[in-house]
Amino acid sequence: MQCPLSSCCSISPKVILSILGFFGLALGVFSASDPKRSMGLYQAIMKFYNWNVSPIDEAREVRNTRLLGLVLAVLSLSIFVIVSQRF
Repeated sequence: MQCPLSSCCSISPKVILSILGFFGLALGVFSASDPKRSMGLYQAIMKFYNWNVSPIDEAREVRNTRLLGLVLAVLSLSIFVIVSQRF
């Protein structure tokens, strides 16, 4: 598959998708393994933009963060599978 930006981009799509998959996998594993720390990271980022964020139901938020971290990790692994088969 040829990159639509091949005239101005010298990086192959396989490299770009692999990097995106790696960061997605790292963030997914981080969120699934330590959801409270992941939530703290999000709150710190939002404080930088002068926005105070706090969960209404912390137990539910931790559960959802863990679940969405697992979903992100699975989707990122699927990126690796697709990249290895198509490129």
